[in-house]
Amino acid sequence: MLAIRDVAEVIVVDDGSTDDTPEVCGQADDRRLRVIRHNTNRGLPQARNTGLQAASGEWVLFGEDDCRFPPDYAGVLRAAAHTYSADVVGAPLLHVGGSDAEVAALAQSAPRVRELSMEDVGSFPVRPVETPFLPARALIRRSIFERVRFDDGFRVNAYREETDFFVQAARAGFRCLLTGDTYCYQPENWEGGARQSSTLRYEYWAARNNWRFLTRHASWLAQQKYIRGKLSAQTRFVLQRAMVVTRGVTRARIAKARHLLSARTGSTRH
Repeated sequence: MLAIRDVAEVIVVDDGSTDDTPEVCGQADDRRLRVIRHNTNRGLPQARNTGLQAASGEWVLFGEDDCRFPPDYAGVLRAAAHTYSADVVGAPLLHVGGSDAEVAALAQSAPRVRELSMEDVGSFPVRPVETPFLPARALIRRSIFERVRFDDGFRVNAYREETDFFVQAARAGFRCLLTGDTYCYQPENWEGGARQSSTLRYEYWAARNNWRFLTRHASWLAQQKYIRGKLSAQTRFVLQRAMVVTRGVTRARIAKARHLLSARTGSTRH
């Protein structure tokens, strides 16, 4: 985050960590860094609210500890906000491996799409499009916080808490924009955060929090033609998540089998 240009302050909210986060942050010799600690873990929504409350600038850029950004990320988002009179601006989130240069090349060559769904957080639009379905690592006009806050009812993995915030903003009349002029990414080998719990527990809370999101916004989402109805949207979500988990488990088992076969082959040759 300190490597991103045009950032006046970096606020780290330590949400009751039990590791060496305070010591690591204390080693950073940069006056822009400010660490705020919750004595107990309050969850991601409250951590975001704490950061927003403490921010002093007109604009707040959200980051996460498992994400990486190009150096001009903040500037590109701010330029899009100015050009399109937007209050929230986000960019596609990629899940990839490789160096920063390799990821940049991948983003440059990624296909551009004309239509986006609620789950298309990694798609690059042909041109900036107004939508509340943005990755969490967005640039937000701080004045939004006077009317909208993150809901701490999204518990455990806090799935949908950022989408809930952006939909609240859109319903309150703020303009949310997705631009394909930049990107952020999560390294493929990231193993921390909420995903360190069991897959079954993670998916249970993803489904439960998605239901909370639909309960809060289903009527508006249906009016905007994003969904047909609350129950059908939840059913579709659960089926999609099941397919994702099944593919992930299958890939993991194939990779493990190949590794074991390679090890056995190497041992035989030896």
